Amino acid sequence: MTNDEPWRDPSRGLDERVEDLLARMTLSERVAQLFGAWVNASESPSGVAPLQNEFIDSTKEWHRLIESGLGQITRPFGTAPVEPAEGVRWLTKLQSDVVAANRFGIPALAHEECLTGFTAWRATINPTPLAWGATFDPDLIERMAAVIGGLLRSSASTRAWRPYST
Repeated sequence: MTNDEPWRDPSRGLDERVEDLLARMTLSERVAQLFGAWVNASESPSGVAPLQNEFIDSTKEWHRLIESGLGQITRPFGTAPVEPAEGVRWLTKLQSDVVAANRFGIPALAHEECLTGFTAWRATINPTPLAWGATFDPDLIERMAAVIGGLLRSSASTRAWRPYST
């Protein structure tokens, strides 16, 4: 880290760091942070997720797509039956590509569906939010959300991932 790059200095205030980074970014790099890529979406209209085929731009190859950065990697686990460890390796590879491709080393957010649980192969499905209200038990909902978060965190760690029971 150098003093001429305040955006890299965690001891500085957030506003100062953001302002400095944005001043250094080109318009293309800023726009890239608003863009998401669903890199494993099916081109078939009958794919797992509704309209996932509408998010595919097969005219751009991956390395060209990320050359200015990328704001979000969409659904890296949830649209194909992938073992969690394999999904983590694949997401790690995508993130490495994104970080290496943009001149600021900014990783993309990984967006995964979690409304009824971590939507991954062999994961537990929980009740939908509409059913949450019917429980009249906010503590139960908080515990369920903590379990979902724990599964997501464990998928990104070296710990073994396995669906929970109860």
